[in-house]
Order: sequence, then structure tokens, then C-alpha cells
Amino acid sequence: MAADLARPPFVDQPWLRDFLEAKGFRRTAPDAFGNGRATLRFTGTNLLAIPAGGGKAWRSELNEAPPEAIRNVLEALLSTPSFQSAAELQRREDRRQAAEASLAVLTDAIAQHPDTHRGVHLRRFLWSLYNGHHALNLWRLKDVLDHRHNAAVVEVFTAWMQGHVSEDALRHALTVSGEMDRWEAATLGPKDRERLDDALNAVTDLLNTVPPGRPILELTRANGLLRQVVDCLRTAKK
Repeated sequence: MAADLARPPFVDQPWLRDFLEAKGFRRTAPDAFGNGRATLRFTGTNLLAIPAGGGKAWRSELNEAPPEAIRNVLEALLSTPSFQSAAELQRREDRRQAAEASLAVLTDAIAQHPDTHRGVHLRRFLWSLYNGHHALNLWRLKDVLDHRHNAAVVEVFTAWMQGHVSEDALRHALTVSGEMDRWEAATLGPKDRERLDDALNAVTDLLNTVPPGRPILELTRANGLLRQVVDCLRTAKK
């Protein structure tokens, strides 16, 4: 009972003040914190979050939730544009513009030299950001890039991880660089088809020679998948 009586009001708890100050919010009233755009008002354990521009306020009863749970709620809320400070919004805009400038460097490199080692690895890099169908070897990518293009890749990748590179921006880069057209026109060459046939023949030979046992199950599955791939490629345009 004594511990409960000694506990400061929710709005006065040091961890909350430190957390909000780290997010750019300062005490603007006995029960409120603001960042110049948005306001967080605490009445007991009730939170009233008022976004910038007079949008719809968000209410939550925090009750006796542990600080970590409340931090997670506030983290998600304050990451939205309506609750970010003008300085944070400008920082995000600067980051987006820097990423788009670097993306333009990569787009130009691909458009001019799509079939060089550098061009092919940059093409794989952009496609890997755009969808989940492309594997990328970072060691090889780094090895074929000069300082300028290496820096551009780092900028784009870091910004993409932080949510500053949109799908529309990537689609635009793939279109302008000619990748969308190359995607439609790409086919396996004779040597690549021969390698695929060799892989199928090797798995088939293993099925015919390996004694019965657990490996047979995986070999059978691999054989079936390879046959499906070969059949699909035979129907594709050459």
C-alpha cells in the first residue's frame, strides 16, 4: 500500500518523460507533452493523443500496463507522420530525396550497361528490393562496384530498410532502366538449358542407383520439381 501511495502520477514518471523527450516531445502543461505539432495529454492512466492538423484524436486507457508495453504502443503511434515533429518530417524527406538520387545513379548505370558484371548485379539488387524472387550475393555485388556505385547501393538499401524507398520508386527505376522490358524478353540460352538438363539427368541417375532409404524421398521430390521447370521452359518463348 505504501509503495502505491509513493508512486508518482503516470504523467510524472521519469521513464515516460525520458522516452518522450527522446522522441522530441517536451512538457507543455502539467498533464501534457508536445512537439510543436502533436500533443499527448495524460489524465490519470488515460492517454489522449492529438495529431497535427486537428485530425481525429486517439484515446487509450493504459491502466496498469508495464512500461515496456506502453513504450511499444507509443513507439508505433509516434512513428506515424501526424505525430512526428517538423524536424523529423524534414529528416525523413531529406533521406527520401537522398535515396531517390542514389536510386537514379543505379538506374542510369543499369540503363547504360545492363549486361556487364556490374550491371547484372545491380539489376539483381533492384529486383531483390522489389520482390522476393531474386537471390543476391552481397560479396559479389561489392566486388564489382566502384566507390560511387557502392555508396549508392548502401544509401538505397539503408533507406529501403527504414521505409524511405517506396514500391513506386523501385517500379519507376526498373521501368526507366529498361528492366521491365528485359524481364519480358529474357530467356535461358542454350548453355543454360543444357546445364538444367544435366541437373535433371544427374538427379534421375541418382534415383536409379541410390539404395532405398530416406534420401530417395528428397531425390524424388527434386526430380519432380526439375521436370516441372524443364517443361515450363520448353513452352516459354525462345
